[in-house]
Amino acid sequence: MVQSINTRADLVSEAISYLGLPKYGKLMLGDRGIEFFSDRNVADNMTFPWESIGALEGRVIRKKKIGRNFTIVLQNKSKVRFSSKEAGKVLKVAREHLGDEKVVRSQTFIGGVKNIPGNFIALFNKKDKLDV
Repeated sequence: MVQSINTRADLVSEAISYLGLPKYGKLMLGDRGIEFFSDRNVADNMTFPWESIGALEGRVIRKKKIGRNFTIVLQNKSKVRFSSKEAGKVLKVAREHLGDEKVVRSQTFIGGVKNIPGNFIALFNKKDKLDV
């Protein structure tokens, strides 16, 4: 039997995890972290304590509608993507635990394309050499 890290559940929602192949299950937000339990195998779960989460990125469409996808960015910069019909509620409950500065908008495709020329030019700029 799998034991939860949470002592109480603030929100339980149906969700899909996109870590490798899609897995359907339940996403539980509680007082100590976020947990995902697979519907097929309960022992196949993921736990994310609040301390290990660097940011939670939500998708915003046309500056007013919250999309179904959101991403958990961990302290080591690895990302785990989820999808839920109740993504707005998930982000709202997570904001209570993480704070406003860690629940952010995810970068759009256009925003990523705008950064490409600057990143490409930065490759060829001369860098100061360190005195060793």
